[in-house]
Amino acid sequence: MLYVVATPIGNLGDISTRAAEVIRSVPVVIAEDTRVTRKLTSSLDSSPRFLSYHRHSAKSKLDSIVELLATSDAALVSDAGTPGVNDPGADIVARAAAAGIAVSPLPGPSSIIAALSVSGFNCDRFTSYGYLPASRTKRRRHLQEIAVCDNVAVFFEAPHRVRDALGDMAETIPERRIVVCREMTKIHEEIWRGTVGESESHFVSPRGEFVIVVAPAETASQESHTYSDVEIAAVADTLRTEGMSTRELASLTAERLGLSRRDVYQALISRE
Repeated sequence: MLYVVATPIGNLGDISTRAAEVIRSVPVVIAEDTRVTRKLTSSLDSSPRFLSYHRHSAKSKLDSIVELLATSDAALVSDAGTPGVNDPGADIVARAAAAGIAVSPLPGPSSIIAALSVSGFNCDRFTSYGYLPASRTKRRRHLQEIAVCDNVAVFFEAPHRVRDALGDMAETIPERRIVVCREMTKIHEEIWRGTVGESESHFVSPRGEFVIVVAPAETASQESHTYSDVEIAAVADTLRTEGMSTRELASLTAERLGLSRRDVYQALISRE
């Protein structure tokens, strides 16, 4: 049996009871980076045999893994999240299934689903783009597709490239709403909401791992809806709570109306 085990994306407390039991019971764990996975197994008082398989592993290594699975149970894990999704573990699952080996999923943490769940967008349909290409030409090609995508779009980005991605997006869809999730489930977790144009000034020195959720193109007409200052102020009054600053109120109102925080803030201070 090959168990495909979802593991925490940050907070080790997110491991499921069943996943912990399987990791403790199997003799072999197949991991991307065994140094990362050892931290998890150590926290579970588990000492399995480790096999490493990552994007740069030789394809011939799959043969030895399938041979092992013919006589032994094993757990397939990712460095974080669900194996096989934007993850080299998909190769192992495909080969195991083709060899007639039973494959069983143990669902759990997923950074994609976590980000979508807090986006506030209608995520009945979404498109995942994985990690954007490092090449600017290829990255822009992906971003042009995202710009006209009718679904919610979600993608990963590394800290040293996130400003490049946001800058490229700002050239075409500066007013499109996005939710930027940084270091989810970790101590310095941040869920930032605003427009693409506003994001550049916020993420000046980005750190951590990023998942970015982009509102669908079909909402553009809603985003461009014109509200008078009176209408904006009326909505703001319904959201205002004691002690809330104008900036905080502007952010909340902008999110409710699908407008930029800057425009809402200007509308509110013009009436003070």
